[in-house]
Amino acid sequence: MTQEKFDPEEVAQFENATWSRCAATYMDGFGALVSQAIDPLLDEVKVSRGDRVLDVGTGPGLVATAAAERGADVVGIDFSEAMLAQARRLHPKIEFQKAAAESLPFEDGMFDAVVGNFVLHHLGRPENALREAFRVLRKHGRLGFTVWADLSKLEAFGLLFTAVEQHVGSAELLHGPLFGVSDFDTFHAMVRSAGFRESSVKELPIAWRTASIDAYLAAFRDWANLDAFPNEVRDGIEASVRERAGVYRSGNVFVMPNPAILAAGAK
Repeated sequence: MTQEKFDPEEVAQFENATWSRCAATYMDGFGALVSQAIDPLLDEVKVSRGDRVLDVGTGPGLVATAAAERGADVVGIDFSEAMLAQARRLHPKIEFQKAAAESLPFEDGMFDAVVGNFVLHHLGRPENALREAFRVLRKHGRLGFTVWADLSKLEAFGLLFTAVEQHVGSAELLHGPLFGVSDFDTFHAMVRSAGFRESSVKELPIAWRTASIDAYLAAFRDWANLDAFPNEVRDGIEASVRERAGVYRSGNVFVMPNPAILAAGAK
């Protein structure tokens, strides 16, 4: 994994713009997918009543809310004002702050657990985020984060990417150094290098489940900015998605595999 090919500032600007654009539709779209990793993530770091928990990259506050429901005292941070506005509207009793994962505005040893659900691969300097997580954790504190598994396994994402390639051609999106990385040894090494005395890595067999392909398309319409394409191109992409989505229908829902990797560490 080489760092020099990524510009962290450009990655941050791109990701902020992208996810701010997705804030309004996130709950009905990507939220249905990423929510499936929340309980395994919180279980892995043993979040329970009375724990002080930091949710990094909270988005609309899904993980923060689940942790609070377990009786934890939670703070959620995000770099997107649009996402934070959604989180505060949906979960007014939880504390949310604007902050960057690579530079946390907290004192050393404040938290029992730090979690990040599908955040680390969006960062230009993920190793800095892990070191910051280590710093703000108490002794014996626990870290947990998820990223997407091997790109070849991401059928939910591949459904859209294949349609885009068919109508537009392939394009290299700006991304951080962990996008597409699925080697377990890489994550073990990163967690250990950040100072953690223990590390664990596993794959989670989650899938995008939706009763309507419309919600799926609405999510990607914002994420991929499909409205920037000419109408006929956008309509062609969406028609291709609808045609191929049939193979994922199971009864009244579409089930599109999109596994994740869950990594954890203990201080």
